[in-house]
Amino acid sequence: MAQLGADVEQLAALSRKFNEVSGQIESMAQQITSQVESAWWQGRDADRFRSEWRSHHSQLKNAAQRLEQEAQRVKKQEQQQRQTSGA
Repeated sequence: MAQLGADVEQLAALSRKFNEVSGQIESMAQQITSQVESAWWQGRDADRFRSEWRSHHSQLKNAAQRLEQEAQRVKKQEQQQRQTSGA
């Protein structure tokens, strides 16, 4: 017989981990951006590098947001599983 469902504690841990890593990504990206922007460096190479970094920073922010969304999705699944199992 097939089993359906989930281990709610594992789902809760997964949701927390997604949120934790999301925060770490955002924090690191901001720290690096601060350093990139404050480094004394002039010229076309500097301008190009900063522009490329802004693109990477944007991608990192998007990844962090996706992790937050997935954390919410997993949390919702956890809550639904708890309700179903408790019923």
